[in-house]
Amino acid sequence: MIRLEDQDIIPATVEGAADVFSVENFIIAKARWVNDEEVSVCLLCGHKFNQLRRKHHCRQCGKILCSKCCKDKVPLPQLGLSEPERICDYCKPVTELVTKSWSPSPTFLTEAAIGLQEMVRDPAGIKKVLELGGLQTLVLLAKQDHTKIRACAASGLHTLSTHAPLHRLLAEAGAIKAVCSILSSAKEDEEQTVLDGIGALTIFCKSAELKTKAMQDGALQPLLSMCSRSGAVALMAVSTLSLIVEDPRTHTAVIENERSTLPSLLALTASKDEQMQEVSIKTLAHLSMGSDWHRHRIVQEDFTSGRSLLQAVKNKPKNLQVVSNIMCLIANLATSEQSQSALQELLDKTCQLLVTYADYSHIVVHIARALANFAKFRQNAVKLMPCIHQITLHCLKSTDDAITFQAIRCILSLLSYCTDETTSALMSDGASEMLGGLTNVPGVMEAMQAAILQNIPEHARPM
Repeated sequence: MIRLEDQDIIPATVEGAADVFSVENFIIAKARWVNDEEVSVCLLCGHKFNQLRRKHHCRQCGKILCSKCCKDKVPLPQLGLSEPERICDYCKPVTELVTKSWSPSPTFLTEAAIGLQEMVRDPAGIKKVLELGGLQTLVLLAKQDHTKIRACAASGLHTLSTHAPLHRLLAEAGAIKAVCSILSSAKEDEEQTVLDGIGALTIFCKSAELKTKAMQDGALQPLLSMCSRSGAVALMAVSTLSLIVEDPRTHTAVIENERSTLPSLLALTASKDEQMQEVSIKTLAHLSMGSDWHRHRIVQEDFTSGRSLLQAVKNKPKNLQVVSNIMCLIANLATSEQSQSALQELLDKTCQLLVTYADYSHIVVHIARALANFAKFRQNAVKLMPCIHQITLHCLKSTDDAITFQAIRCILSLLSYCTDETTSALMSDGASEMLGGLTNVPGVMEAMQAAILQNIPEHARPM
């Protein structure tokens, strides 16, 4: 039973596997046949049964009603009944639509799709759709190569996906596969259909459990193809892709796919639409959390396709979240040893941005991390040494431990490569903060003591 919109609903189940998208057709499990002795009044009109007002069973729901409330006959192939059978007024609207979906006629199939799409928008209608097999019918209709049917199926499944209590039921019924099929077959001019499909996937991918299910059911490839489109479609596709790539297991499929997704994402980072910039850079930042090879691929692709990341920084975005995302991405990329030559201009901009955004700690924490990561490589010391005063002022002296600790990492690397110059700079300003910061980093003092004792004894014999 599912609780939805203050209603208790017992959804229809099917014989065999719950995933109806993977089968040619489905048979709904028959409802319990109510015994005559259990009922004394009609379920719908409330009139008492007597010798003139006889009892009739609805073949769809199994309940007992009077002849006025259970008078129509409809074939029920969804129950394995090909001949017309008596159904009640409650079941009739959805049952007729489900029955039409079994027809080879495009007209009947379209009527079924339109009717179910409209019914799921109404709280009373959605209850009937779920109870009588309408959900499974929408999933199956998604396989039709017909523009209108595809549009209605996408809209209906999107509407159903907005109800969190239905998510597991939808996933089990094959709704995610249905949406992926719609996205894969929708043409360029079917924008609303695509938006409904991506909207449903976005909702599913916000759940950790359903995100994995979405990947298993084929969500990645249609989303990747949508990233190269324009406008709202690309924005929604990239936003959904950003949710998917939170899972590192998806990174290889995105970075190494044949759809030129990486160049498309990089091109979007220089978009004039800062919302598009924000989500595309966020997606790349997630991808940069993977292997060193993946980071190198991002840098390599950016370098050969026009330096989009550098352009994004030079554009001076007004949206601070864009700046934060850019610096997060650069900081991750800065750990790639084989990419240092290609990152030199981004290193220069990072040093400049430290001054520009010194008052924004959520940005400075990424800048400090980037500088610390760049500082690991000897060739970068010559560019970082002129910035050591700013690193001391804005990072080492920060009240935010995360920023201070990154500054310590940076300065320790510089001490290794430029000992005299770094020592001189610290003696001028920053020595006390450096030493105080070291004592505040958990485990550092113990590690230093242990390292020293590797070279000198703690105990010694008398001379």
